[in-house]
Amino acid sequence: MKRIKYLLILIGFFSIQINAQKKEKDTVKDDIDHRFYIKDIGINDKYSSFGTTFYGEGKIVYSAQNGKNNLLDLFIGTIAKDGEIVNINKVNSLSTKKTYNSNVAFTKDLKHVYFTQSVYGITNTVKHHKDRKATIAIYKADIINGKWKNVQPMPFNSKFYSVGHPTLSKDDSKLFFTSDMPGGFGGADIYFVDVLGNGNYSKPENLGKKVNSKYKEAFPHIKDDVLYFSSTRKDEGLGGYDIYAVKFLEKGKISDRLHLDPPVNSIADDLSYIYDENKKIGYFSSNRSTGKGSDDIFFFNETRPLVFDCFQTISGEVVDINGDPLPFAEVTLYDVFDKEVKKIKTDKDGKFLFEKADCSANYKLVAFKNHLGKKEVNFVTKDRHNADNHFTIKITDDFIVMKRGKRMLNIFSIYFDYDSSKITNRAATQLNQIVATMRRYPSMVIELGAHTDSRGGDAYNLKLSNERAQSTVDYIVNRGGISRDRISGKGYGETRLLNNCDNAHKNKCTKKEHEINRRSEFVITRM
Repeated sequence: MKRIKYLLILIGFFSIQINAQKKEKDTVKDDIDHRFYIKDIGINDKYSSFGTTFYGEGKIVYSAQNGKNNLLDLFIGTIAKDGEIVNINKVNSLSTKKTYNSNVAFTKDLKHVYFTQSVYGITNTVKHHKDRKATIAIYKADIINGKWKNVQPMPFNSKFYSVGHPTLSKDDSKLFFTSDMPGGFGGADIYFVDVLGNGNYSKPENLGKKVNSKYKEAFPHIKDDVLYFSSTRKDEGLGGYDIYAVKFLEKGKISDRLHLDPPVNSIADDLSYIYDENKKIGYFSSNRSTGKGSDDIFFFNETRPLVFDCFQTISGEVVDINGDPLPFAEVTLYDVFDKEVKKIKTDKDGKFLFEKADCSANYKLVAFKNHLGKKEVNFVTKDRHNADNHFTIKITDDFIVMKRGKRMLNIFSIYFDYDSSKITNRAATQLNQIVATMRRYPSMVIELGAHTDSRGGDAYNLKLSNERAQSTVDYIVNRGGISRDRISGKGYGETRLLNNCDNAHKNKCTKKEHEINRRSEFVITRM
């Protein structure tokens, strides 16, 4: 059994064990505007199923683990309207020896097929392969009357390193594959050869740093001029293998990598991505914890296309509760993974600009201003080049709150000494904060209500609360410089209790219950 597990690692490209990896909970944020909608299809079971390839119109080939001996066999099925794979038949024309078969590629005319198969042999020439007992290689077969015949190994196969996961360019002129041959960037890289005809191929060439890294790259798939592949790179991915895409540009150039959005990518292994651009559907494989087996095949619908080398601006202004600009407010841009992209300050007119953002991408803006708090905006950028995404972000003062259906200043009580209406140093500090808020909002008008609890006489409480309300107003006007027509005050004594701690029940109430009633309310009647 140990040898079987090891071979499964090889066929999945000796990276992360297919049927033994600890499964983790998927990481998909519920607030993301998903590009993809996925489902775990019905053919999956407790064993591994992965490595899909389209086969002509309406058919698909995939690899699945045989429950009897854990070998990997290839199967051909029909794609139903709902993405399920039906009418499944095993590819019986391959070698009957104990081999592991996966990841195929068909020529345009469907007369030839390249596929991955395990091979045997001790490979101790290359240092980092010295303990390997098996490798994978690419084979080519002719398809004659539905049978795969005349199987031949590729001339660039080697007993000293693995070669696998073939995919063909649109015109069949180039064959792409993954290999850990010496001279690469990391554990496994993606290479290509020119298909010269008559069984001849050029020398393998590495696709370079736009695709490959010091980690492992595998499971390539070509659709038109876009290469999809999986990588274990830790600096960009969510975990395990993640799926990426690059576009082949003119003069042999390659675009920057795009990391596919969740829920296609997760913290588990996500690989073998294939895509039908006309129908906006496709398949990928994953060993995420929500699946049924070691690896499952997932079907997906794409709602928005990938856009390469597409950049936009994100602009706007930050304003206060009255719509007035907030100069020098802090604005931070975050990507879909809550990673900070850039932090800037608004100009003197409260405006901001981020000059380079990806198209069709999930972002979050967070605007912050001292003493006013912050405001978040989640959005998806547009899907066209040079578009602008404009936002007016209104920051409401965290010192202004809604209580009992009224807009108030966020202060509970002004602290006075016992039986006194004199403004203490502690009370002055609180009132200075109110003055600062009223200066920020020149049109703000406040009505102060001073309240007591039910302890003490009714007349005494009413008189004391009135005196405290008046001294509070006098301080804000005389010391704070606020116009008297913007602040008024009244004492209510114990006439507006917030609970049942009235005269009949006051002896039954706790100290905390009485404190609820002893308060100062600064009600905003106009902004």
